[in-house]
Amino acid sequence: MKVARHENQTVFHFEPAEREILLASFLELRKHYQTEFSQLPEELQQYWRGTMSRGEEDEAILSAAEELEVERLSWRSERLALLDKWLAPDSPLQNPSETSLTLSPGEVDEFLSMLNDRRLTIAVAEGIAEEQMDWDPLSVGSRDLQRALWEIHFLAYLQESCVSSFLED
Repeated sequence: MKVARHENQTVFHFEPAEREILLASFLELRKHYQTEFSQLPEELQQYWRGTMSRGEEDEAILSAAEELEVERLSWRSERLALLDKWLAPDSPLQNPSETSLTLSPGEVDEFLSMLNDRRLTIAVAEGIAEEQMDWDPLSVGSRDLQRALWEIHFLAYLQESCVSSFLED
């Protein structure tokens, strides 16, 4: 992937295989965002609720935790709207001959957040702990775990490529 930053937009240029994997990841993430929150497994509900403190909680922390939960849950619908735009039938991600995706500055932050959402929701759904996310997929026996780790690694590569290109500017 190559990233070109301009004044009011960022253009992501993908290799065909990168575009295909990203498309598949975003299609799965869209299904996740479309799922009614109460229908998600408890582990994914906990992920979206977030945690402010692991110790004793006073009234201020409980209030802040409630505000955080409301904010985090609103991200799902906001990000779903962007995914619907990026995954529309006429979008570059849906067109195999297209090699780029153009985003506004605000969309770039959401793009990176969605890559992270997908990585973390895969990990939660597959029961992958943080330290396991760095495992070599070829070193595990389970095909499902291999697939999950490959996707987690690929999405991390996209995140790192984006951040690296921004640091170079």
